Amino acid sequence: MTEPLFFVQHLPEAGATTSLTGEEAHHAAASRRLHPGDILWLFDGLGGIARATVQRVGARGRELELRVQDRRTEPYPWPLIHLACAIPKGDRQQVLLDMATQLGMASFTPLTCERSVVKPGTGNPERWRRICLEACKQSRRLYLPVIHEPGSPRQVATQAASPGADLWIAHPGDRAIPISVLTASRNQTRAVTILVGPEGGFTQEEIDAVMAASATAVTLGRAVLRIETAAVALLAMLRLNVDSADQTGRAAENGTLKDLSSAGERSPAT
Repeated sequence: MTEPLFFVQHLPEAGATTSLTGEEAHHAAASRRLHPGDILWLFDGLGGIARATVQRVGARGRELELRVQDRRTEPYPWPLIHLACAIPKGDRQQVLLDMATQLGMASFTPLTCERSVVKPGTGNPERWRRICLEACKQSRRLYLPVIHEPGSPRQVATQAASPGADLWIAHPGDRAIPISVLTASRNQTRAVTILVGPEGGFTQEEIDAVMAASATAVTLGRAVLRIETAAVALLAMLRLNVDSADQTGRAAENGTLKDLSSAGERSPAT
């Protein structure tokens, strides 16, 4: 899929006409220079995606009239990754959310820790949503991450505790498991919540509360990392392992099918 991807709130059915307006229309007409007859893709952030043709470009590119050719809904990619993370300073918030979304983050909770330096503001959720939306378009991820209300480590751990779900806390220590070891043993994980604290670290009380919810302490090594670096590294390791396992499984399945096909071709007719 090389044609550009644009976001719409409501995705129409195949054969219907719809309009692209606002910033998305301006981007399509001015930046992408789309004209009648050009192909583009629409997604709704809920897994729905549609291929459409530009029918008309309005004055000054404020509106594009489109005809939907086909539509489908993609299944949610596993595992469901919930990132609960302390908020870094300034522009590093954008780096965190942009990269985490590209790596498949399903939802985000801003952590309020005792040692947090940055507190969530009232205007943050909408700005964070726009960052995640642009990252979805960049990476072709069809599910827009859900932005939750701020929560403490204890609250997040309590809500995340459920059968079949993993709970990880980024905290170096004697009981911490290297992320490379942990992800290698979790290639069948269906959901995981990852807690990343402030640069001053979690307090012992916060650690005890999360560990009491059957969490696993995970470490990235001896280096003391910034918040966004630790979060992105954890997600990248998890995504790399899951995608590698998926590709290996598909290759094995294809190989088995080829072997069965070859065996069938060699079998004598009955």
